Amino acid sequence: MATMSIAAVEVISKETIKPTTPTPYQSRNFSLSLLDQYFPPVYVPIILFYPAVANSTGSKHHDDLDLLKRSLSETLVHFYPMAGRTEDNMVVDGNDEGIDFIEVKIKGKMCDFMKPDVTLNLLLPSEVVSTKFVKDAQVIVQVNMFDCGGTAICLCISHKIADLCTMSTFIRNWAGTTNTARNGGATTNQNLLPSFDSASLFPPSEQLVSQVGVPPTSASYPTEDSTGDKVVSKRFVFDAVKITSVREKLQVLMHDKYKCRRPTKVEVVTALIWKAAIISTPAGSLSAVHHAVNYRKRMDPPLLDVSFGNLCGLATVVLPATTATKNTVLKTSSSISSEIEVQDVLDDQLIELVAQLRGEINKVKGDNCCMEKMFLSCVSAYDDFLAKNSDVEVKTLPLLITSWCKFGLYDADFGWGKPIWVTTNPFIEPSKNIIFMNDTKCGEGIEMWANFLEDDMVNFELNLSEILELF
Repeated sequence: MATMSIAAVEVISKETIKPTTPTPYQSRNFSLSLLDQYFPPVYVPIILFYPAVANSTGSKHHDDLDLLKRSLSETLVHFYPMAGRTEDNMVVDGNDEGIDFIEVKIKGKMCDFMKPDVTLNLLLPSEVVSTKFVKDAQVIVQVNMFDCGGTAICLCISHKIADLCTMSTFIRNWAGTTNTARNGGATTNQNLLPSFDSASLFPPSEQLVSQVGVPPTSASYPTEDSTGDKVVSKRFVFDAVKITSVREKLQVLMHDKYKCRRPTKVEVVTALIWKAAIISTPAGSLSAVHHAVNYRKRMDPPLLDVSFGNLCGLATVVLPATTATKNTVLKTSSSISSEIEVQDVLDDQLIELVAQLRGEINKVKGDNCCMEKMFLSCVSAYDDFLAKNSDVEVKTLPLLITSWCKFGLYDADFGWGKPIWVTTNPFIEPSKNIIFMNDTKCGEGIEMWANFLEDDMVNFELNLSEILELF
């Protein structure tokens, strides 16, 4: 990726934002859940881009910094664990030490950072880029103000205390509070107030106490490729037209074979990505895929979306040996019969991938005891995998896919309108075989970040293009 000069960035101020009112004594020791304990204390960056448009009062983005700080302080009253500090991988000390708030001036245009090959590191707090683990503030906000008048708000939130669903609730609450305060109101959106029920459903374990916040297990995803091969990141966009084309074709085939509903856009894109990845990497190296699953609606009884913490896990799909080891590159042939044969094989493989993925995700359901067993089983299986393959793990590392689609991040309106782009920079610590998906602004397409070894990325891009040409 191209990198802009560090001289283009000027830190204007850095301060700590604390809750407007102190956290009540009875809430000072906020217990992590068992699921929280297994998540690493690393920052997840979320970047929201807003073009230069004056709001209804005639003021511009850069005039709203004090308003942003006040509303953030009010929001932290309700999301008080985010203003605290974690201790021993067991609790969050609700000491109201607050979150970091950084104002940055960028000598350039916002659109320069929205190009495909430009790194977004300059829009992230420097300590997030340089530090692997969260050490102090659970949340760091950096407001990047461009010469053009546009603004990119970057929130870096510790995965130790929140998954994407909680992060989105927090961001939309802050945005809504800002918008309400701008018009003289003081009412918080009751639908976006968090509930703190995770630890009661999944009690923490004393065996996972750790001073560094990482559980004494190898379950975290490896962050380096031990061969020394370069890991690269690239952004791809699946437009709505192409996704619809694939969905409609697979819908007919899947209904004929399985009598089931049309595949979702996430299922379709996952299948396309996995197929391209399988034929782009050494035979057998991508025989499995881990897909992140939100537990809230899958629990019995279901939880609210505003349930705070990490309430998610992984569904694992393993390909049959015959499919996993097949490394046939798709090459369209001039022969009509060969083209039809290639298309038929591809169609069959895609619907099998979708069916397998759907089947495994559908298994993720039940009461809290059932969900806990599934979560721990996944952790144990991954630990066993790493232990048995420690000398060859970089060759057999599964594909990890996470989707932020339909989590409402594009609804975050601070009074400047909805963001024109919401993205992340998930590869501060490069790790291969990771896929991140998010909605495009229209809500119908999917933006995808992929992380592969450099040679595998070249093959992946070529094979994905050839697959898409067949639809």
